[in-house]
Amino acid sequence: MRVFLKSMTISLAVLISACSNTIDNILFSLVPHPQEPKVRPYNIKQVEFVNSQDGTKLSGELTYPAEGECFPAFVLISGRLGGEPPAGRDSIITGHKYFLVISHLLTIRGYAVLRYDNRGVGESKGEYTSASDNEFASDAASALKWLRDRSGIEISSSGFLGHSQGGIKSVIAADLEKPDYIVSLAGIGTETAAELVIRQNQDINKAKGVNPSVTDQQTKELSDIFEILRVSKDRIQAQYAIRQYAIDAGITSKKHIKKLADEFGSVWWFTEAHRDIKQLIRNYDGPILALYGSKDLLVSSSIEEAPTRSLLHHPQSEVFTFEGLNHLFQKAKKGIGPEEYWEIETTIEEEVIEKIDTWMSSTPNKTLQRTSR
Repeated sequence: MRVFLKSMTISLAVLISACSNTIDNILFSLVPHPQEPKVRPYNIKQVEFVNSQDGTKLSGELTYPAEGECFPAFVLISGRLGGEPPAGRDSIITGHKYFLVISHLLTIRGYAVLRYDNRGVGESKGEYTSASDNEFASDAASALKWLRDRSGIEISSSGFLGHSQGGIKSVIAADLEKPDYIVSLAGIGTETAAELVIRQNQDINKAKGVNPSVTDQQTKELSDIFEILRVSKDRIQAQYAIRQYAIDAGITSKKHIKKLADEFGSVWWFTEAHRDIKQLIRNYDGPILALYGSKDLLVSSSIEEAPTRSLLHHPQSEVFTFEGLNHLFQKAKKGIGPEEYWEIETTIEEEVIEKIDTWMSSTPNKTLQRTSR
């Protein structure tokens, strides 16, 4: 029996998605989130900007300090993957308004922060399900350009802050609109999409006590499917091959076969299966702060820290791992993902925000030549 193909889809294997079930939302509402701001003592501006490549209109919120005239600034980039519930401007993950909290903590420290609804979400136009990270990165680049040129506030420096896959989106976007800096929260790494998903599945299964034979079977099936994606010349060919693979594996449900082919053969996954992540990181010559959590089983600091550090060639770049923190940078016991996120009251440990602030203060970003964009 093909255990993985019969019981799981890619969105379950990756385990980064925000749960959206009604019962889940009720449970999430019972857990207090003390970091969510009750008072927001700074300027709040509802904004719209347009993706210059395809004309998609995006909506978001810009926050900046009530006092002062010139601020360092961030565009926040969410990390949702193909097959997951899309992210609005608050990037809600298992009840935590992740980006709202991050933007609040940064703004009260003197930063301007732009966060926005992903295309096809909330007040933003466009189509979410048919987009790849190329489109999402283009949206982020357009957000940064709008922040620099049309926000109406004076910016001393500006860059991206991406969470999870948002770190990869930030280096893709850097080719379109060069940021003065990039901050990656459990994002930038050297694993390919195939390596990442397979390793995540193995580590999470081990933490849950799943029978190793089941994990071995899942590893083989995931490897086979990603090899199909790699060698296929286009998505149509990939989807056909995945359907045939499922049939050969003994899957009889036409609905399940279609779901597997649609999810694995989506624009997002097909594109990522052919992405050279290492080259993306090499292409960006500005400073990067890459942060990890030692309890993160989704983006492993033990695997990513050293090779990522070797790719960062700007003298102000830094790689740092927080002990005991998970993928959301919460204090965690296992680090297994959403099953653990929702019951933790803290949205993000403030030592992470402090680290970002300290790094920004020590990085001579104000002296970077904006004309180099």
